[in-house]
Amino acid sequence: MIQPHDISDKRIGISVLNWGLGHVTRSIPIIETLCRQNNEVFIFCNEHQKLIFSQYLRDVNFVNHRGYPFKFNGKGRFKIDLLLTSRKLYQYLKSEKKLAHTYVEKYKLDMLISDQRYGFISKVPSIFITHQLQFPVRGIYKLGNLINRQQISNFSSIWIMDNEHERYAGKLSQNINYDKAIYIGCHSRFQLLEKRIEKEVKGLLVFNGPEVYSQFLLDTFIPKIKNGEIEKIIGPESVRSLLLRKNIKTPFFASTDMSSIDALFMKTSKVFGFFGYTTLMDCLELGCDYNLIPTPGQDEQIYLAKRHKKSL
Repeated sequence: MIQPHDISDKRIGISVLNWGLGHVTRSIPIIETLCRQNNEVFIFCNEHQKLIFSQYLRDVNFVNHRGYPFKFNGKGRFKIDLLLTSRKLYQYLKSEKKLAHTYVEKYKLDMLISDQRYGFISKVPSIFITHQLQFPVRGIYKLGNLINRQQISNFSSIWIMDNEHERYAGKLSQNINYDKAIYIGCHSRFQLLEKRIEKEVKGLLVFNGPEVYSQFLLDTFIPKIKNGEIEKIIGPESVRSLLLRKNIKTPFFASTDMSSIDALFMKTSKVFGFFGYTTLMDCLELGCDYNLIPTPGQDEQIYLAKRHKKSL
């Protein structure tokens, strides 16, 4: 089964899911590997994703490509939010498949790589990246697992972003009857950076989830801010006004300047925030402790928080 380090001298189209920046940052070391192997890489992304990618990658081509139409309503009902937008999502999936065919022809692509975008697939070899071969759902929502399997199975190959023998995603990444799937290990942008830095920051609060839940995240960790366990805060620019309203004077750093953000991460002993899988992989790579909570209503994060007891 083909691995990232096996691919060379190809023209490759890559697109990643637009629900948060985790899919962007976890794909960076894969793209960097492909570039080093004499591949010409085309990244199909929106402007916000491009802003992050361009701070790490050189000699890649960017093509504007819009994200999936989904919005969190902030009530902790992720599955309901998903159902309410399912028609729009399905329509976009169909249109994305047509776009992908167009891209292959226009840019003479030899291969497509999709991080959790079911529609980024074409007649050329198409690889799907995921850490969720199955979702931790019950009842009627098990239908989601059937749809997930059907969509993933359309791809030529599946790259599971986890370790085969020590699966950090647990049952989410368990390979049950996917004969085209292979584990490619955990990936973090910090694999590309020098990490020999003294851990001089006690705690870092990361606003790493949907912005609609920023207030919830802040309220959860205000005691840690007040007692000094959290010494720095990073997040989107919108968080700055939230901190002002709460009269919080802890130093804040906007997450648009990734070099400054990465420097903070590498100097931090403990990370606080939502339990995104990418955040977990980053903490493992950095060797730092973490106190992460699940985003309201997201079964995946609830499962991961229970699995990794030190986050509770």
